[in-house]
Amino acid sequence: MSMPIPSEVSVRPILNEIREPIISAIRSAWDDWLSSDFNGVWRCKRSRANFVWEQIIERVNSDLLGHDAVHVIDGHETMKFLVHDKVLFRFKKADETGRSSNVATQLALAFHDHDQDLFNLPEVQRVEIVYKLNQLETQIADICVVARDSNRVAWEYSLLDAGEATMPLPLPDPKPVRPAASIVKLKGRASDRKKSTD
Repeated sequence: MSMPIPSEVSVRPILNEIREPIISAIRSAWDDWLSSDFNGVWRCKRSRANFVWEQIIERVNSDLLGHDAVHVIDGHETMKFLVHDKVLFRFKKADETGRSSNVATQLALAFHDHDQDLFNLPEVQRVEIVYKLNQLETQIADICVVARDSNRVAWEYSLLDAGEATMPLPLPDPKPVRPAASIVKLKGRASDRKKSTD
């Protein structure tokens, strides 16, 4: 059965329920890296990504342990999170376009192929939660939800912006319009006005 790519309208409210612990876990994991003894010593960016990923998973598991809507799917040297039995996500580091890089295993490729049913969850929408680094790779620039269609980014939105959306202020009730004659005072001498009314 062919499945459509994930719908942002469906995914966004579900992930917004756990938005704060997700952001906190990713930011804290990056802080763990910066304060670790390995920062500036390990040579491979892949090693750094693995360290940060482990810290994210540790923190998210702890923060969401008691959340009734979240189930952890552990296996294949990765962990995925199922929310309300509707949205399945995994954590990744991404480039500025939102694309994560994965070892091209069958399972990794299948995650973005929405025609394939993974884990016996045919109705579930699969997305990635990614962090992007600034140009110097010294801090996190953004944390996004990304939907892919094979190799193409179908859509993405920032979790950091999601909480800062502003609601328009209600407009005040319009005041009743008064006739201009009751507002405007004519200028001129009183005797001139008196003559014009005689």
